[in-house]
Amino acid sequence: MKVLRNTFKRGKTIIVLSDLHLGAGEFFKERRNLLEDFFFDEELINLLKYFSTKHYEDRQVEIIFNGDFLDFLATPYVNYFEDEFWSEEASIKKLYIIRDAHREVFTAIANFLKHNNKKIVYIVGNHDAEILLPAVQIAFKESFPEEVREKIFFPTEDIYSPLKGIYLQHGHQYEKAHAFNPDTSLVKDAKFRSYIKPTWGSYYCINIINKFKIERPYINQIQPIKKFLIHGLVYDTFFTLRFMFSNVAFFVMVRLYLWSFYIKKLNFSGIIKDMKEELLMFQNYETLTRKFFAKHKDAKVLLVGHTHHPSFRHFRDGSTFINTGTWTKIISLDFSFNYNGHYLTFAKIDASEQNYELENFDKYVDCKLVVWQGNKETPYGNYFS
Repeated sequence: MKVLRNTFKRGKTIIVLSDLHLGAGEFFKERRNLLEDFFFDEELINLLKYFSTKHYEDRQVEIIFNGDFLDFLATPYVNYFEDEFWSEEASIKKLYIIRDAHREVFTAIANFLKHNNKKIVYIVGNHDAEILLPAVQIAFKESFPEEVREKIFFPTEDIYSPLKGIYLQHGHQYEKAHAFNPDTSLVKDAKFRSYIKPTWGSYYCINIINKFKIERPYINQIQPIKKFLIHGLVYDTFFTLRFMFSNVAFFVMVRLYLWSFYIKKLNFSGIIKDMKEELLMFQNYETLTRKFFAKHKDAKVLLVGHTHHPSFRHFRDGSTFINTGTWTKIISLDFSFNYNGHYLTFAKIDASEQNYELENFDKYVDCKLVVWQGNKETPYGNYFS
């Protein structure tokens, strides 16, 4: 697996945010948009301003959007047939809808980049996979003044390493429904038009989650899903039964389609492999990511998002796991997880220098999971999970 590394040599600050899910805005065409999940434009603007002024004006700062910064799956307001919905042309129109709904955020990004030694890194997630399309990346960059476009980077590898010993993935790679290979996800039709090849998890978001979210806007905010279903069967029986039936029907449809594909090729081992990979969804997420440290012996810190569950874990071997959480609303029915509402969490990494050896990592690098609080001299505080 290839890793894209950063090559700066001086000290720097790295800010990692994930799962902001900017969509079509709170209102679209003068109607309330029930698919929008991001309502913290002002707070994000203030964060961008803070880390480009005051103490950080002359410091090297890299802001990383670690997946699902834009939510193409929650922006279905384009007039295309279902297959064309994933085209380069449709994706650009969705990008423009999001940009127009959050223009002040895009302006704040531009202002951040106008300062010296500032850069933006955009890592793809499962809700913004369409950013892989070359024309969409160009359209994204062209949403900013020409003089700052060269400071926006789209890593093409599965893993991004901004500093020695630090690795980032969005995290969808650990779930079969959402995992995709960036190298094989771009396809062309007979007329040489470019498309993104969506996962069945993307179809699930469009055809199941979005439709039920119109009725119950909190449908994608409740964790864990098992307790939500139990609670729903008691207090919202008919809706929950319809939701459960739609999920089962969709999963069976997907299974039958994939299995028929394997059977035609007499590839029964493929069926068994897929079933094993899907069972990984029921494992603890942090347990899955421990395999990353076993594979990458030089890894000191792994940062992910995807689950919307912020956490900071420091292990006995010295490695650190950070999930940067989300800036969208979370409703937790798990009493062991003290998290309800909005916590504007992000990772803050400070390196006094970058030309260090791994054995001196802790001496030169400080990694924290913090919460943006705003309106203070130091507008963030530690997050304790």
